[in-house]
Amino acid sequence: MSNQRGPGTAVGAPGRRGSGLTRPFAGSIAGATSSMAVGTALSRLTGVARLMAVTVALGGAGFADAYNLANTTPNIIHDIVLGGVLAATFVPIFVDRLTTRDPDEAWRAISAVATATVLLLVVATVAFFVLTPEIVRLYTVANTSPDVRSQQRVATDLLRWFVPQLAGYGLLSLFTALLNARERFAAPMFVPIVNNVLTIGVLLWFHAIVPHPTLATVAQHQSALVLLGAGTTAGVLLQAVALVPSLRAAGLHVRFHWDPANEALRTVVRLASWTFALVVANQLVLVLVLALADGIRTPGAVSAYTYAYTFFQLPFGVVAISVMSAVTPGLSARWAVGDLDAFRRRFASGLRAMLAVIVPATVAMVVLSHPLVDLLLAHGAETPAAAGLTGATLALFALGLPGYSLFFYVVRALQAMQDTRTAFFLYLVENVVAVATALALVGPLGVRGLALSLTVGYSVATAAALEVMHRRLDGLGGTMVSRPLRRVAVATVCMGVVMVLASGVTSGRSDTSLVLRVLLAGVTGGGAYLGVVAALGARSARRGAPEETSGLGPSPVTPHTVVLRPPGRDDHPSQPSPRPHPSQPRPGSPPMAPGFDDAPSAPTPRSGNPTPGVRWSGQRPRARRPTDGPFRDRLDGPGTGKDRRRPVDDRPKEEGPDEPGAGGHR
Repeated sequence: MSNQRGPGTAVGAPGRRGSGLTRPFAGSIAGATSSMAVGTALSRLTGVARLMAVTVALGGAGFADAYNLANTTPNIIHDIVLGGVLAATFVPIFVDRLTTRDPDEAWRAISAVATATVLLLVVATVAFFVLTPEIVRLYTVANTSPDVRSQQRVATDLLRWFVPQLAGYGLLSLFTALLNARERFAAPMFVPIVNNVLTIGVLLWFHAIVPHPTLATVAQHQSALVLLGAGTTAGVLLQAVALVPSLRAAGLHVRFHWDPANEALRTVVRLASWTFALVVANQLVLVLVLALADGIRTPGAVSAYTYAYTFFQLPFGVVAISVMSAVTPGLSARWAVGDLDAFRRRFASGLRAMLAVIVPATVAMVVLSHPLVDLLLAHGAETPAAAGLTGATLALFALGLPGYSLFFYVVRALQAMQDTRTAFFLYLVENVVAVATALALVGPLGVRGLALSLTVGYSVATAAALEVMHRRLDGLGGTMVSRPLRRVAVATVCMGVVMVLASGVTSGRSDTSLVLRVLLAGVTGGGAYLGVVAALGARSARRGAPEETSGLGPSPVTPHTVVLRPPGRDDHPSQPSPRPHPSQPRPGSPPMAPGFDDAPSAPTPRSGNPTPGVRWSGQRPRARRPTDGPFRDRLDGPGTGKDRRRPVDDRPKEEGPDEPGAGGHR
């Protein structure tokens, strides 16, 4: 049921012009990610402030568990109804239509999908409100504590106020997909700030009314409960409204267009079948984990899991989500035009950029989990014991951060390839391993065992996912990825040692001591990491080790590479000068930033290249890759001067009758 379009497959009708995107999604990952990273960082920082307000106002016991269970549910329902399907299909399909179809046809298709999405959200929101009591009872099925009835009653009252969040989250997802399809990435990353600021104000207001809320005392303050529920929901709705100006500025031509027979909508439905199955499986696992946490006799287990998971999401959201959001439209465009080589380079560049931050962030989070949680959460209604449980849970979550980030990155790449079937089976592996581990560890380790189950599940599934992508792409980037990551690994080990030593300077639990530990460990560890990376990079440069960067730069000469002098200066005057592809820089242009140049090199038709197999090269010609064919016309690394540039013939030597594919083109 997956629509696996391989490289070279025609897209759209022959001769049909695209929607004005002559060079679709050619921006570098660095440029697209920088603004998103800033917005996400600010959003996550205000999210941490919101989490601090939650612990001050609600604490980490029974009432906080009821609030967190109810406030998590709209996200779960949204992912089941729309979120996962939208992420898997909307952006790739929108990009496909905008890249390969007539503008009017493309916007009619996008409008049909958007209209169906809004109607689905209305129906789902009404059903969600009706089923609210049953959903709460499902959460608390494993809870045998005496106050379970009070928890169910409070959670149900809050959840009814939280139901409109489903529509808000759905509109947010739709608006974000439309903006990403037009290469507008920053605004969706900044708007959560509005939600967080409003919710912080509501929580502090609630705290002023009910300083020490419990399941028993909150029943006497129904107006405060209404304030908490309505105010939290208002933040989500305002977040969606905040994207409207960006939608107006993006040049979208979306209108109400009910067309259930539209080809794009049928494609969404076809791809969504596998995605819907994996999303349902994921959310059922989450419900199971929350039910197991609620059944643990330790008070505040649900809140400890929720708070630790929020901290765990901080580096993932700032780095991994930003990279994935920037990479996905470009991957979709490259897959749509059948350029596997550019797809691989884009995938490898994003992989390297993400891990360069995620790997050291993992070590930092493990080392600083306890002092960080004590500093930020051990205030107000949050007890030191509850903060200690949250810190231990966070450390076990952090161990799985690389696997967690890599898994979602690979799934995004598969979704860009419109292969939701493979993504489903990878998720199935993760869910089976995570559930088995959770059931085995929840008894002896409690909520910490639930965190460790996520780490184990995603780590195992990531190994399988990378193997799948290695086979699909005929490699994952080679030395372009492995050499920088070796430097990252060495630098991360040095950083971890420095941070452990620095954090042991003081062991006090006062706010001053905690601030000193976190700042000292963070500054010295970060300095050590950057210093080691720079030193290793300089050492590699002195050795002159060839390192391919995103398809550009020097690479060794291979037996298949024939160096020719420029026309008029060689012994072969009949050899014409190559013509670079319009999307590529011309000879003598300034070099692009290494590691982030992944502009698409669209396949060149046989009749459009006067010199098949000839390319322009710098001082060192590029090594021939298995996917290179004799009809590729490209530039690989600017030279140092006009006289130093020379065309290089990539045509292979004459092959024998037993060798496959004369010319080597696949």
